[in-house]
Order: sequence, then structure tokens, then C-alpha cells
Amino acid sequence: MTSVKMSSIEWPAIVKLTQNDELLYLEHQRDWLELACLYQHHFIDTDQLLDSKGRRYLISACPQKIHEDPVGELPRLVRQKQDLSLNEFIKWVQNHAQALGQCCVAKLAFTTISQGIEIVRTLDE
Repeated sequence: MTSVKMSSIEWPAIVKLTQNDELLYLEHQRDWLELACLYQHHFIDTDQLLDSKGRRYLISACPQKIHEDPVGELPRLVRQKQDLSLNEFIKWVQNHAQALGQCCVAKLAFTTISQGIEIVRTLDE
């Protein structure tokens, strides 16, 4: 598993933090860079980014060394061999909706990953 280039990620995407049911919606690459800068020392190696094609990336937190160049501290995205299944993503979105206090989350369904990401965006508005 190696780091990926930002150009290989299909935006929008979401971030799933291991210890939280809420999902973080990322419209563009710049949203990822902003989150990565702000949250760089708080990611754990099981946090994930999911792109619009269902490709899953682990967020590999960098060692907490002091660098003169803060960009050296940004976490890397490591492509996983197995994409996230639609059924698993539906559960993520249902848990996210429930964490936001939405009702009837069991009825929440969609047929593509990109539709699910769009639902996350609308739930966050």
C-alpha cells in the first residue's frame, strides 16, 4: 500500500473518523487539505476517506516530529485494495443521520456511493 496522488481521488468525498458516527463531507481537494492541516495530529490510522467511486483510503497519520515545513506533517492517504461496499456505506450514512438527530433513518437508502455522499451533504445543511 502506497500513498496516492490527490488527482486519483474522485470528489466529493467523505471522511469517516473511527471514533465518531458523524461523517465529514468534502466537496473538493482543498476541503481535504484544510481538514488535514487542522486535524493532522488527531487522525488515527483507522480513519478513512471514501471517494465518490467507493474507493477507500486509510488516513495514515504522520509521526509527530517537528518539521520546519508544516506540510511535512500532513497525513497520507493510502488506497485500500477493497472498496467499501454499498451496504456498509448505507450503514455509515444511517448512523450519521441518527447522530444528527434525524428520524426514520432505517428507511434511508440509495443505490450508489455518490448518491449517499450527496445525502450526507444535504443532512449537513
